[in-house]
Amino acid sequence: MLTNYLKVAWRHIRQNKMLSFINIFGLATGMAFALLIYMWVLHERSFDDFNVNKDKIGLVIQHTEFNHQRSSQPVTQLALYHELKNNYPEIAYNSRMSWAFPESIMAGDKKIIKNGMYVDPDFLKMFTFPLEKGDIRTALHDPNSILVTASMAKALFGNEDPIGKTVKLNSKYNMLVAGVLKDVPENSTYNFDFLGAYDFQIQIDPFKARNRSNWGNNFLMNIVQVKDNSSLEALSNKIAHLPSQRDPSIKNRLLTIQPLTTLHLYDNYKNWQLDGGRITYVRLFTIIGLFVLLVACMNFMNLTTARSAKRAREVGVRKAAGSSRRQLMIQFLAESMLTAVIAFFFSLIIMLLLFPLLSNVGFDHINLNAINIKLILIMLAVCMGTGIVAGMYPALYLSSFKPLDVLKGTMKLTAASGWFRRSLVISQFAISAALIICTVIVYQQIKHGQTREVGYDPNNLINVTTTEELNKNYTALRQDLLNTGQFESIGHASQPMTAIYNIWSDFNWEGKDQNVDIAISVIMADFDFDKTVKLKFKQGRGFSQQFATDSSSILINEAAMKVMGFKDPLDKIVRLGDKQLHVIGVVDNVLLTDPFSTVEPMIIMYTKDAYNSVFLRPKANADMKAVLAAASPIFEKYNPTVPFSYSFTSTEFAKKFEMEQQVAKISTLFAALAIFISCLGLFGLAMYMAERRTREIGIRKVLGATTTQLWVLMSKEFIWLVLLACIIASPFSWYLMNNWLQHYEYHISINAWVFLGTAMIAMFIALATVSTQSVRAALINPAKSLKAE
Repeated sequence: MLTNYLKVAWRHIRQNKMLSFINIFGLATGMAFALLIYMWVLHERSFDDFNVNKDKIGLVIQHTEFNHQRSSQPVTQLALYHELKNNYPEIAYNSRMSWAFPESIMAGDKKIIKNGMYVDPDFLKMFTFPLEKGDIRTALHDPNSILVTASMAKALFGNEDPIGKTVKLNSKYNMLVAGVLKDVPENSTYNFDFLGAYDFQIQIDPFKARNRSNWGNNFLMNIVQVKDNSSLEALSNKIAHLPSQRDPSIKNRLLTIQPLTTLHLYDNYKNWQLDGGRITYVRLFTIIGLFVLLVACMNFMNLTTARSAKRAREVGVRKAAGSSRRQLMIQFLAESMLTAVIAFFFSLIIMLLLFPLLSNVGFDHINLNAINIKLILIMLAVCMGTGIVAGMYPALYLSSFKPLDVLKGTMKLTAASGWFRRSLVISQFAISAALIICTVIVYQQIKHGQTREVGYDPNNLINVTTTEELNKNYTALRQDLLNTGQFESIGHASQPMTAIYNIWSDFNWEGKDQNVDIAISVIMADFDFDKTVKLKFKQGRGFSQQFATDSSSILINEAAMKVMGFKDPLDKIVRLGDKQLHVIGVVDNVLLTDPFSTVEPMIIMYTKDAYNSVFLRPKANADMKAVLAAASPIFEKYNPTVPFSYSFTSTEFAKKFEMEQQVAKISTLFAALAIFISCLGLFGLAMYMAERRTREIGIRKVLGATTTQLWVLMSKEFIWLVLLACIIASPFSWYLMNNWLQHYEYHISINAWVFLGTAMIAMFIALATVSTQSVRAALINPAKSLKAE
């Protein structure tokens, strides 16, 4: 029986080649992209799953309130580590952690820059980062030892055994390779090329060493693993008020512990509460993928029921011959299942063709290696589900025909079936129009952030991370660079222009409200910094060596001037401990971090040390290849053990839009896909309508109807359906995108032209699609069409 069902289904597919092609290609495309989205979602949700103890590990988050604004960061105090280690028996392991940052490593004549993290020995007991070589029981107990990943060991030593070999870190420190780690999985929240002991940081940095018991300075992360009979939530409640308990002068601080399993997807806080993060986009893309697959299923249902009149006689004969409705339903479901299976295999081909292109839309980690048995089973389930969803209504509808009415020729298609098909067209184009609207608004928001005034000139500004050698020889380095004739200016600062390294709350000034905690971002710079990055001055001047007092002078931004309540800020005094700092200039608000957030108060102060970045400003219209070629040997001259490495500030700033850019690209792709699949269905419906109304068109032409009149007659119904779809999509899209925009402090207002423009685009596409069949039908010679009838 099953064989017979499949034979009949295959015969029907072959008899209706164009209809079958539209159905199969539409379903294949929808399934391919739905499966790709699912693979991406699986990857996003798999972060840190490889860690055996993942459910017991948590990161300490510190919530603060400064400038009447609440914020949350994982940065905590060194004192917290010792407190947790000594006084909380429910903690099995805890570790200090630095952020991963690039450092130079030299072994023999090989020089590389790799990302290193500094942790405690407990880190290896908490996380599943297995050692290929070395002993986990002694790893990182020696402060002057490091653990390298297998790929880093290969880069430094080739096939030699790296254990026991010495490498030079940052041109200064001899470090012993004590172990080789397996390469860090792609789905790890923490990525690094080597691990060092946090005690090494304490050993080389006096600032960190003297802050062992200070609860006010925050500069590291603390991560814990609780024992099996304890919970992260209970520990979080227990340590909530530790900073103020240990130091009563600390106000408005709260500690919580965020589970490791949530760190990747839930990375956004608002008012001290988790407020989504990447999970928002995971959910969004899941819905979009389902919608695109649903549009493809609607195509199948629409085209199958539209041809019901041609299948009616077949149903009547089968019922008269003794077939039950159940058997007919199975027959029609078999057709849809066979179509879905064929479409499934075509979807796999489409996926294979798309894999090389996926990195352009942010799906870097989606490839053949991601396919496993579980995923194949899910793919087959999607295939079967698609076949059932797409075929259920046609099976119910076609099997309901009464054989007597069909065979007598008195059966009439109900108005309900026509409205059902219209509702499917409306639904398809409503989804497509909503995707177009959302895509346009996402692009507008990105453009809004990209064109925001940043307060300096990032174009062609080169940033080089300094080392101790570069800082020591900076004067000679700077002069040699200027002597090349390629540079307009060179400056020195404590940070790049796309980050904040220092936030201090120790400033005082006349009129400050002592009951309010005010935090101010601090950039420490030399005399040429403001000229090199081209700060934009509102009042006053920049630093100058012509003024001896400038060593105790500061620049403030407009946000700082507002917070300090200065109406006439020049020559005002700001105190930092015993130091009196004079305001000599006010600059535009400099955008350093999130391009969609408000700019925080900032002070730029002169210093002779504490530098982390060298800024190079090439001359106007300089050849960038020549600029870099001139700079490279000079940096290597003063820093011979570190390869010359640089970044462009404009490129680093552009990286801040990566998540939004990915959303925009995927939304564009799926909007185009939904429109394409909808148009396939529209094309099939128009083709069927033209075929069904051949006689009517012939009679109208004989009676004098023009080609234009016939074209309008056949097209207007579809245009009204698409217009109605756009009207339905508009309020839904507005609500969705308005909520999305509220996650950004700096955002656009949604304009009405987005909805009008989308409606016009959708109607134009629909009209162009339908016209291919309506014009063709209108041009047929009526003598031929009437003779055929």
